[in-house]
Amino acid sequence: MHIELGAHVWTHEGHEAGKVKQLIVDPSQQTLDAFVVHTQWMGQDLIVPFRDVEQVDADDTIHLTVTDEQFRELPPYVDTEFVSGGSSYGTAYGYGGGARRIDMSPAGGSFGSQFDYSSGPLIGMTDLSSSVVTSQSSLSETEFGIAKGTKVISADGHHIGNVHELGVTDEGKVRDFEVTSGHILKRVQVIPVTHVEKADADAVYLRITAAEVQELARTDPSEEEQP
Repeated sequence: MHIELGAHVWTHEGHEAGKVKQLIVDPSQQTLDAFVVHTQWMGQDLIVPFRDVEQVDADDTIHLTVTDEQFRELPPYVDTEFVSGGSSYGTAYGYGGGARRIDMSPAGGSFGSQFDYSSGPLIGMTDLSSSVVTSQSSLSETEFGIAKGTKVISADGHHIGNVHELGVTDEGKVRDFEVTSGHILKRVQVIPVTHVEKADADAVYLRITAAEVQELARTDPSEEEQP
């Protein structure tokens, strides 16, 4: 099956729950552990374990085994930083499901901003002098999140494209990455997970060069160009 970024997600009762916002992958185990669903009607990002997937349709719609009530009880996705300590103040703003900005511009001081991501709203004053930054994340130390636009980088440092979806087995093992590139003519290429050297929140790094990626594309019968 394939899990696509942006795919529609439905509960077992046949109601739309939201869209896939991130894919949570453990590269050390080569598994898709879960995915993050953004719920417009709840204004939250919730973590759906891969085991809750019942089926994926041909149009990439994902059907879950959980009911509406069980879906609402899923844990929220958190990936944020908290600033504390000191005596000078700036303003912290939050946006549901979007970027949280910590404004570092106290009176008489220098200007700057720090961004992070959170699903919950926040607005108020935060103390920034002698500050201590504390991170909070739903991800384990071996997991990372693939979002729309996550880059794929070849072994010789070239930007090959961006992750569009993952091919996974019924047990959640990652088989391959579907990568898109181009703007006017969108090119789609499937790269087996065996060609992945490592991955983190910034990019997926390949163990093959850009030339080898092109050669892989020429021998891949499933590759096609889409307008």
